Parts: sequence; C-alpha cells; structure tokens
Amino acid sequence: MARLLEHQGKALFRRMGIPVPAGRVVQNADEAIGIGDELGFPVVVKAQVHAGGRGKAGAILFAEDRDSLARAVDELLAKRINGALVNELLIEKKADVEAELYVAVTADPSTRQPVAIFSLRGGVNIEETAEAEASAVYTMPIDILRGFFYYDALNLLRRGWPLDSRRMFATANIYTNLYRVYREYDCKLAEINPLALTADGAVAVDARVDVDDDALARQTALDIEVAEEAGERAATALEITAGTIDKNDHRGSVHFVQIDPDASYARGEGKVPVGFDCVGAGTSLTTMDELIPLGYYPINFCDSSGNPVGSKLYRITKVIMSQPQIEGYVFVSCVSSQQLDNTARGIIKAFKELYPASGGQPNIPCVLVFRGAWDDVAIDLFKQHGISDGRWTRVLGRDTAEIEAAEIFDALYKEWKSETGGFE
Repeated sequence: MARLLEHQGKALFRRMGIPVPAGRVVQNADEAIGIGDELGFPVVVKAQVHAGGRGKAGAILFAEDRDSLARAVDELLAKRINGALVNELLIEKKADVEAELYVAVTADPSTRQPVAIFSLRGGVNIEETAEAEASAVYTMPIDILRGFFYYDALNLLRRGWPLDSRRMFATANIYTNLYRVYREYDCKLAEINPLALTADGAVAVDARVDVDDDALARQTALDIEVAEEAGERAATALEITAGTIDKNDHRGSVHFVQIDPDASYARGEGKVPVGFDCVGAGTSLTTMDELIPLGYYPINFCDSSGNPVGSKLYRITKVIMSQPQIEGYVFVSCVSSQQLDNTARGIIKAFKELYPASGGQPNIPCVLVFRGAWDDVAIDLFKQHGISDGRWTRVLGRDTAEIEAAEIFDALYKEWKSETGGFE
C-alpha cells in the first residue's frame, strides 16, 4: 500500500473540511524560524517519514522560541527514525489540547467491508489499547453501498462519549468527512490519532492515509510514486524504479521489494548478500529457504511471472544488479508455461550492458535455472552469446531442483571468493 506523509494526509483532510493545525513543511532551520515567527510560538516540529511511533522514536519535538526551534530542526534533520532518513519537517502551531481521541476508517478483511473505529484513548497505539482494554475501543461496520452518515457517527461516538454535546457534534462532522477521504481516495486506512479536542472544537493533529496500490492509476492527483513498499518505511529509489516497469504494460508483471536495502541485516547475521529473482512466489520462497542455511541472504524479493515480455526482464535485472552490496545473483524459474526464451533475452541484454568489457559475462557468481516452456531455447541463447562460458556463470535446466541450485551457487561463490578475494 502507498502511505502518504503526514503533511500530505493533512492536505487531503483540509480539502475535505477536516480542521488541521496551521503549518508548513521546511527543510532547514532558516525556513523553520520564518514559519515559527509567522505562526507564533510555541510550535511543534515533526519529522516527515514513513514510520509509525514517531513520538516514542523522538521524531516529534516542541519549541518555545526561535533558539529551541533551530536546535530541534538541526537535531531531527541529523536523525534516522526507524531507519528512515529525515529530509523534511512539518512545523505547526502547537494546539492547546484538552483531550485526545482516536478516530479511523479502515478495511476489515474478515467482513470484507470498511469499519469505523473510535476510542477515547487517542495518541497511543490503537492495537495496544485494544489488547489492554478491549472495551475502550468502539467499532461500527459500514455498508459501503449505503455509506456512513452524520447520525451514524453520532451513534458510534455516543457509546463512550463523556464530554459536552458541542464537541461530539464537531467530532461527528469530522468523522463523516474522514469517511469521504477513505472512499474518494481509495484508502485502506484513513486515521486521525490523535484528534485533539480544544476550547475551539476539534482538530486533527496527526494524519495517516494509506492508499490501495491497485487504485493508484486513478489517483493521479495524489502524485504517488508507484512502488512495492515494505512495511512502514518509505520506498527506496530502486523500488520506485521497479514500480514503473508494469506501468501501461500488463504483459506479465514484476514485483520487487528490497528486503534489506543496505544489507545491514545480512551483514549483521553473518550472511552474504545476494540479488534474487524467481518466476513464481512459491519458487522464490523455496529457493530462499535453501540459500539462507548455506550462508546467503537475498536482500531483495522479486517475482517476475505471468509471462512478462523480455523488456521487463531486462529492466528488472538491471534494477537487481544495481544493488551495490550484492556478491552474487540467483535466478530460478518454476516449471510453468512462461516463455523463458523471452526471459533469457531480457537478462542477456541487461548483462551485456552491465558487463560490456566481457561481452556480458558477470564478475560475480551467477546461477540461472530455466525450467519450463522454451527452457532449452533460453539455455541455448546464453551459449550463443558466450555468457555461459563465463568463469562465474552457471546456466542450468529443468532437472535442477531448488536445493541443487543453492548448492551449486554455494560452491561457485566459494571458488569466486577464494580466487578473487571478493569485494572486501
């Protein structure tokens, strides 16, 4: 799913009539001080990263004057929040909060419909609240054909509302507009945590908006870069590049995610980072299971299946091989009707551009296993182009099982390491 940054979510909220604090995005201390003077102190300084739990991670600071604002900006711009580099900050007028609520609309897979969620325990993780005290979380399923109306929101809020009616009415109005955000922007989640109650009413001091990946083609106004994102972090540059490969071309597909973008996890576990591509998710998982016990860790997941054209394999191979940390490459196809000669042509073209001096023979250990339709043609193409003759390349056929592919790669890597010393 594509997650908007807080300031992007608040821009949608503002457009839909949901009150948000006055604020602006900045990238340095000088800009921040100008905004602070304009808004008036005190202000809140928030790191704009795709990460949950920013408060606990020290990504939200308060400033009472220009000096403390400059210090806060410098501190946050020098940080990584849950692994994410901070490049921009949201400066907002600090709200005079009297109470904090949790309001959200999300997709409920168990009932296959949206559900509205409300809690008086705003500002904390809703999962923790539900686990510690389930009675503190109120839910209401929504018939997507009927919609979610003002009186529905009132009925939900009345279940636990302890405050005056005026603020309940204001919150109900915000709730119906939040549902509009959810529906109009194809969201999987539209969340305000917390929704702050103030002397003037209610204001969304945070915003989380997650948009369904499959709907991005019709949500062009959001200007979201298509990518297979992993968890809470932002998409990497290579994921964004890979995300464009299927655009306007539905002849097969490639799904690419960097499991370990900087190879820090692999190195920390004493594993060798390798690039990875398979035809079929099942084959991917099985091959991973065979590689990891031998000491290798695929730092990306990639499934290129559904009979993609050669141009897609060419592009995704260049993406995979562009990961500077990898010390090898493994490609394994499942036994399917995919036209593997087209797959081979794409990989060969990528290799020839990546390794022009050797005619496409890689300088790292590479094992490619072709099993299925036109696999004999695919293998012959590597021979015709001389890539199979490369010292560090093995091109194998349909009699090769996943465990054998992993063992062959292991032996090849050890030879490569012994003869060349690797990249260290």
